[in-house]
Amino acid sequence: MSILQINYDRNSFPEQSEAVTLPGSKSIAARLLVLDYINSKGEAMAERDGMPDCDDTIFLSNALRRLKDGGADGRYDLGSGAASLRFFVALAASLPGFEGVVDCSAQLRRRPLSPLINALRGIGADIECMERVGYPPLYIKGKTLRGGKVRVDGSVSSQFVSAMLLVEKLWIRPLTLRIDGEEVSRPYSEMTRRVVENYAKCEVEPDWSAAAFFYEVALLCPGREILLGRLTDPAVSVQGDAASRDIFNLLGVETTLHDDGSATLKGNASVIRRMSYSGIPLELDLNGMPDLVPALAVGMALAGIKYRFVNIGHLRHKESDRISALQMEMEKIGFGLESGSDWLSWTGRRLPVGENETVDSHDDHRIVMAFAPVAAKLNYVGIRGAECVAKSFPGFVAELEKLGFTAKFIDNKTDNTS
Repeated sequence: MSILQINYDRNSFPEQSEAVTLPGSKSIAARLLVLDYINSKGEAMAERDGMPDCDDTIFLSNALRRLKDGGADGRYDLGSGAASLRFFVALAASLPGFEGVVDCSAQLRRRPLSPLINALRGIGADIECMERVGYPPLYIKGKTLRGGKVRVDGSVSSQFVSAMLLVEKLWIRPLTLRIDGEEVSRPYSEMTRRVVENYAKCEVEPDWSAAAFFYEVALLCPGREILLGRLTDPAVSVQGDAASRDIFNLLGVETTLHDDGSATLKGNASVIRRMSYSGIPLELDLNGMPDLVPALAVGMALAGIKYRFVNIGHLRHKESDRISALQMEMEKIGFGLESGSDWLSWTGRRLPVGENETVDSHDDHRIVMAFAPVAAKLNYVGIRGAECVAKSFPGFVAELEKLGFTAKFIDNKTDNTS
């Protein structure tokens, strides 16, 4: 496993020569790909502008293409994309004549799927867990599901709700949904509803979740103007993470939206300094925006802004246990975080730190992107296993280099030959 070494010279303050290009939203892309398949009735699906060239989208596109072509060996691999897997499972279970094995990466096999399986079985789905109850791989025999009243546990992931909203038009009766427990990440299920309702004119927006990491850079480099080539106005965006603008504005990062669709981010040094002087941690309920937590947790601490994030227990069921991963890796760079089952905080506690510490990605793309801007404050950061950033944003390092960061991958294998 290689190490991504990132350096930044705080004294040089280079001018940005070109705009940062954000990828298309993989969340919107996944929803549109499934709807495109359904609306094309399995025939050739139209190519869409703005589709992200990331692992999650590629795996889902390939699985749908194989589904259209009949899936020669009856196996469908969805890689590490949780939304891709969950949406595909609901689709396959709802297609009469489908028969096959739906599988994914070893990492995704560890993430729970039972709320979706149970909900689909409740309306007639034929789904068998081949190795472990409630987890992939799954053997599915598709059929016309009866639909109607469906109960689903909403406390783990909104993707279970979204999966059923996407495929309900294939069912005999419209979906009447009952959600047990508190529905987490609700803006994502709302995104699904809006995409379904506006399918004919829906576009793949630039990814607000990815933009958060450039807001983090702006927070750590006050006075620096960062130009994003395209960014959808939060007033019209279907993405819940468009709330990044207001949250970072509270911290001192100002956003200027331009007529050509671009946006300029700039940290206000006096506001950031004032926030850092506060002795009371800023409390934020990030239940609906869990993907913003890594950027905020790392960026705010390095900017000296104390915080407490609440209602984020579902972060323990992402690509990594993000609460534990953030706490563990922040200690390596000198910040002592505290956590509970559903909260994370930094109250100003600092820890001794070694020279040129290397943080671990935990095989989680958002952990990589959150720690990369650390070099803006510490001049250097090393990240082990950063290749996983390809899951959502394969061009992330190249875009970061536009802002004056330098980055290279090195092989950290130890030569034990004598």
